[in-house]
Amino acid sequence: MRVKRPKGILFDNDGVLISSEELHYSAWSELLHQMKLPFEQIQWEGLVGFTSVHILEQLLNQFVPGWTKEQYDLEALALKKNDIYLKIAETHLAPYPGVREGLEWLKSEGIPCSVVSNAKRRELVYAMDALDLRKYCQGIISRDDAAYPKPHPAMYELGAISLSLSPGECLAVDDSSTGLESALLAGCLAATVTTNYPESYLQSPIPGRSDLKPVWTGASISQFFTWLKTLES
Repeated sequence: MRVKRPKGILFDNDGVLISSEELHYSAWSELLHQMKLPFEQIQWEGLVGFTSVHILEQLLNQFVPGWTKEQYDLEALALKKNDIYLKIAETHLAPYPGVREGLEWLKSEGIPCSVVSNAKRRELVYAMDALDLRKYCQGIISRDDAAYPKPHPAMYELGAISLSLSPGECLAVDDSSTGLESALLAGCLAATVTTNYPESYLQSPIPGRSDLKPVWTGASISQFFTWLKTLES
């Protein structure tokens, strides 16, 4: 498939722009130990990319069969995990190598971009401001801004709207099958980096839809920008 340079870029945040996986794992570790759930036994493959509420629901189903919403307030627990993460992020947050240079290049080329993430808005805005990346982004779309989180297409549809473009004019960059499904069902082209999942896992992100797959896969966001620069307008 011949790919032309897109009119706009929609970036996921964690695992794409910022190196935050270990920070999230640390926050989950603290929360789950408070909940007396066995953090060390959890298989995170298949959970990365979903909302904290969804992850908590899956973990409780596994480790506390028969749990009730009276016992566990998922929204409150997700907020507590977010509080822990933000505290850790104060001193450990960092962008991936090549992110600032790549965003500067997009700006110089007149290619607008937005961030589209399943993170809560306060977490997403904090990261953008703390790392001085907000100035490059025309929009910031969090799970608080959409009726449905990824893998529903609503978030990437909103991302395209934030750029005053159609989804088909945008290229989405995500690192999970959850995010890729959202982008592809929205009608975006999609690229993916293998920061959280192996390439084999990301090549067919939507079961039964072999026609929907990323147009580029690479190990890092730096490699993505190198590839993007080769595309013709």
